[in-house]
Amino acid sequence: MILKAIIENYIDSAEPVGSKALMGAFEKPLSSATIRNEMSELEEMGLLEKQHVSSGRVPSSQAYRLYVDQLMDQYRMAAMELQRLRDEMEQRMHDMDNILLAASRVVSKVTNHTAVALTQKPMGEEVRKIELIPMDGDGAQYALVLLCENTVRNKVLRLRQPVSPENVSALTGFINMAIAEGRLQRLQGVVEQSFGLHSAFAHLSRQVLDFIEEGGGMGGVEFHLEGASKLLNNREYQDVKKAGLVLDHLADPESIRDIVQSALPGRINVKIGPENADPALSEASFVFTTYEFDPTHKGIIGIVAPTRMDYAKATAQLAAFVNTLGELQGGKK
Repeated sequence: MILKAIIENYIDSAEPVGSKALMGAFEKPLSSATIRNEMSELEEMGLLEKQHVSSGRVPSSQAYRLYVDQLMDQYRMAAMELQRLRDEMEQRMHDMDNILLAASRVVSKVTNHTAVALTQKPMGEEVRKIELIPMDGDGAQYALVLLCENTVRNKVLRLRQPVSPENVSALTGFINMAIAEGRLQRLQGVVEQSFGLHSAFAHLSRQVLDFIEEGGGMGGVEFHLEGASKLLNNREYQDVKKAGLVLDHLADPESIRDIVQSALPGRINVKIGPENADPALSEASFVFTTYEFDPTHKGIIGIVAPTRMDYAKATAQLAAFVNTLGELQGGKK
């Protein structure tokens, strides 16, 4: 009972919780001394942590796991909340052809958290065109965008040696011409012969062609990260560098697939702090569910937030989203 009260107090306040803050939290009054004794016991069990000598306690990742599994009350969305969710989804799905992109934007808006959506599509989509977009001023990082038959796939290329935007523009033209004329297989040999086997130009060309050959990577993955800036609204991630590590990790679809490999299908899954394995997510939680976006495309939709997130509300919102999406899709059949 005391642990539950501490966790919920900390979720609301983001401040370490002391015994005085809890004295009015229970139906049966408890003394400050009793609460302090119990808090000491919980700390010895590894469920509470003390940030400073004189401070109150904060929940550990073990405490959040116990809370999610056994202690938290079910959050019931009000009829007004559910109708607002449905209206938002109907509007987005009407305005946007891409259901995955629409889904990620709705989830981010409704939960006020950073949303992640990913689906793996069947192999065999033909690449129609590429784009290389500079991401910095010195030519050392480019965004590679593959325009395929029905999807857009992307990857960030980090180069060992910078390549000027002029040369990148020329390479983009060479590759798109080779795609159009069906002679992509011979292009790398021509580039290496013209610019040198170990040139930065040849290295960039090789990365682009490898990504095309892999089918856009990961067997055709469509991935969306929405509401990235919302992570910065949390006290834990107001350090931009710290938030950047999380967002860089989430921007890699392979990382998301690693997280969800042990997911239970059709359930709301919660990965808390160290359970995410990667150090970048050691203070974050990932709440997600697997979902069949259509008969051939299965994927995941979820949110990322600090471990101090409101799990009851987040899981209820995500479950309501999935139920409503199923109803809307069923109505279209």
